[in-house]
Amino acid sequence: MLNTPQENDVPRTAMDLESTGQITFSTSQDSRDAEIAKDIANTGIALAANETVSRYGSAGAEFIKGYRGIDNETGQRFAKGQADIAKHKVNPDPAQAVKNIKQQAGYAAEVAATSRDNAEYIIQGSEVRTSRSDDLPQYGRNHTVVDRVQVLNGEIIEGSQAQMKFVGDRDALFRKIAEENKNGKNDLSRYRGVKLDLSSEQFEGAKQYCRDKANARRQQADAVRQKGKPDLADRFLREADNYDQLADNVADSGLTTKEAIFYRVYPKVATVLDIARTSHRAGKEGAKYGAIIACCISLVQNGFSVAQGKKEMGEAAKDLALDTAKAAALGYGTAFAGSAIKGGMQQSGRQTIRTLANTSAPTLVVNVCLSLGSSVKRYVTGEISEVELLTEMGEKGAGMLSAGMMTALGQLAIPVPFVGAAIGGMIGYTLSSLFYQSALDAAKGAELSRKMLERTRAIQEAARARIAEEQTGLDAFVRREIPQLHEATQQLFVSLSTVHQSSDAVSTAINQFATLLGKQLEFQSMADFDDFMRSDRPLTL
Repeated sequence: MLNTPQENDVPRTAMDLESTGQITFSTSQDSRDAEIAKDIANTGIALAANETVSRYGSAGAEFIKGYRGIDNETGQRFAKGQADIAKHKVNPDPAQAVKNIKQQAGYAAEVAATSRDNAEYIIQGSEVRTSRSDDLPQYGRNHTVVDRVQVLNGEIIEGSQAQMKFVGDRDALFRKIAEENKNGKNDLSRYRGVKLDLSSEQFEGAKQYCRDKANARRQQADAVRQKGKPDLADRFLREADNYDQLADNVADSGLTTKEAIFYRVYPKVATVLDIARTSHRAGKEGAKYGAIIACCISLVQNGFSVAQGKKEMGEAAKDLALDTAKAAALGYGTAFAGSAIKGGMQQSGRQTIRTLANTSAPTLVVNVCLSLGSSVKRYVTGEISEVELLTEMGEKGAGMLSAGMMTALGQLAIPVPFVGAAIGGMIGYTLSSLFYQSALDAAKGAELSRKMLERTRAIQEAARARIAEEQTGLDAFVRREIPQLHEATQQLFVSLSTVHQSSDAVSTAINQFATLLGKQLEFQSMADFDDFMRSDRPLTL
């Protein structure tokens, strides 16, 4: 604890504190450089998971949509969300209450299965989406046969129609569908071309059951035909064919009856568990990328140390394994937390938060906490002064922002899922750290007076705010200009590669492209060039 001296005796600088014996600082430029180097490596590892965080975060957002019954990105409201289904009334009679819960669990299963399907499509990079028929105008509410369909680019995929059936007696359901009643009718015509999604425990053995019933019906048909009952034999053959068709149509919904009931009774908990499972998958991907990057870096560093005689081979191998394990843990934590945070931000009710979800902010959350936490710990233990703490926090904050900008550019330059992001992030953090460190060298002198310290803090805040504005501008520029430039470039190449293209047409295409880049060429056509060649005007480049 520090003593509390009189106002006139208050030390004004960290050096004064040290000279009075009230506190001792042991920081050095070497330790700061090591801290920055560590942050640079961690930032590269974290940003390597940016694409993973984006995919799995968007996948996690599907469960939030399913729970709330609204897509805040598009404004679309669905017929029912898990929260809405959980509010359905239940008969106070215990026996009837159980029946009500099971019926309502079927609706909950439709929503849950749809969210799971769409989350998996997003993770796999597919454009296909599953939709409930209640949410499509082609079917309207409570369609008698179709519960869910697959959609691609707004069009329903043929043969994707399905109905979910969570019933108490599966075999009775099959008999009702495949076997004819006294009037010679059954329910198969309703399900023709429609898949039958069963609960996972009912799907187990369902196909084999239908095949066995088909074989048994054919044997019965042979037996009754020999007894002179051709009509009954024909009926048994039709039912055999029905069972074969039913065997082809049944499918696993991916949910058990117990899980469906859990969604109905505890929708919020079930949604959190879905997001956690998705984030865990993201974490495993992030751990893989983190381990790859750290292994490569550590292998080079330890290789040089062994070559220079600074380390033994065994020590280098141990350090390599330790670095890889630490990076894998960082990669896991980054992808796990980042994807969960990204999903929530993506479905936020505020536009500003949804916009941030499309930046590298969710990816850098864990790295920022670890990086700044290290600085705070050093301040609390007395290793650095208040001014040094502010300096490090500002430097790291600027580095994270700059890394986010360079990640976008790196991904554009190197469109490989994690390589471009990692390289861009490391470059951005390095450049920002160098710039910020140079700009804050004068902050050491600010300790000479409290007034100068406050002024330095204000400058630091303004610098951080400016960096944030620059990042926003860069993000807007990339979203706006890059697609237009790509399109113009393609048009130029097409024009240049067209056979028998006139020179004036080529000149026009080149001039249009130059105008897009902010340049006005001197010659607009062959006629302009001919006029120039006949004149005495100097050529201006």
